[in-house]
Amino acid sequence: MLRSINPYSTVVVKTSKEVIPGKEVFVGIYICLHACKVCWLEGCRNVIGFNGAFLKGVCKGELLSCIGKDCNNQMYPVAWAVVEKETKHTWSWFFRCLIHDLQLTKYKGEGLTIISDMRKGLVASVSELLPNAEHRICARHIWSNWKQKWKTEERRKKFWACARALFEAYLKAKIDELEELGDSKIIEDLLRYPKQCWCRSFFKDWSKCDSVENNMCETFNSWILSARHNSIITMLEEIRVKVMERMTAMREFATRWISDVSPMAMGYIEEQSQYVVEHKSKWNGDTGYEIQHGLYKHIVDFFNNTWTCRSWQFKGIPCSHAICAMFFKRFELDDYVTHWYKKETYLKAFNCYIQLVTNMEMWPSI
Repeated sequence: MLRSINPYSTVVVKTSKEVIPGKEVFVGIYICLHACKVCWLEGCRNVIGFNGAFLKGVCKGELLSCIGKDCNNQMYPVAWAVVEKETKHTWSWFFRCLIHDLQLTKYKGEGLTIISDMRKGLVASVSELLPNAEHRICARHIWSNWKQKWKTEERRKKFWACARALFEAYLKAKIDELEELGDSKIIEDLLRYPKQCWCRSFFKDWSKCDSVENNMCETFNSWILSARHNSIITMLEEIRVKVMERMTAMREFATRWISDVSPMAMGYIEEQSQYVVEHKSKWNGDTGYEIQHGLYKHIVDFFNNTWTCRSWQFKGIPCSHAICAMFFKRFELDDYVTHWYKKETYLKAFNCYIQLVTNMEMWPSI
């Protein structure tokens, strides 16, 4: 029914004859609606999060989800699947379906950012199927494991300062401060997790996303919490309806924007503009600026597109250092926001429609 009413959608039902010998038994279903995959390709950044959530109804199992981010940094459901449990096999099956739908076969994921927890089988599947993708591990997940041995509020603050550090000199300073709260063992335990997976200063900047947490998947799981108490088909129908209604609501939301830049990006610019008074700028007479900010002096070069704090490169929205230089030259801030946060791009993410489906009693019999 989904494929007949929403053409070009992908719906894969997986069965097995090994569970009960001689009988074909349902073991999984994958769904990626045409509107979701086409609009993600056209209007969303190349960043997706993965997570699994337990089904809470009579039918046990897990719901795997792939969630993107729209131009306003809100969750964007792309695909979901029901499986018996999380294993390398089920995650690999989910990834293979998704790789086909999102056209990720070229360069084996290069230019793509993946954010996830250290789920069973997920990390191994990503390494095998998308080896060139940037794979970030949710810092909240790392913290929950690391804090079992290294508790206290002060250590928590230092941990998050390390995770969110934008450049290596600042990260080193925060690691040194963290070491003072314990001994060399505290850093050794933390750096068992590769820094490029959870420290912002080592992230790639191609996705224009500086997230260190997998919050879009957590938001999705909370959003569909009540649906997860139902039977599988009822749950999947509720998810489809919620995604359909959300796409309509997001299109209407765009009509209330007061500029061509998303409200989230505008809010970030306003927040960063407040810090400009704390900076001291020096212009070299050409295209470069020295911006003094506390202990650190950053270089902003508009010609070579280099910014030593790396915030603008990560996010695609001018940071306080760039804004300081822009105020000096009287540049329009909106012109320097990447297209990923513009209204035109946002509408591309919601320009397709999920079509209506009748209830099961009205479906044709097979």
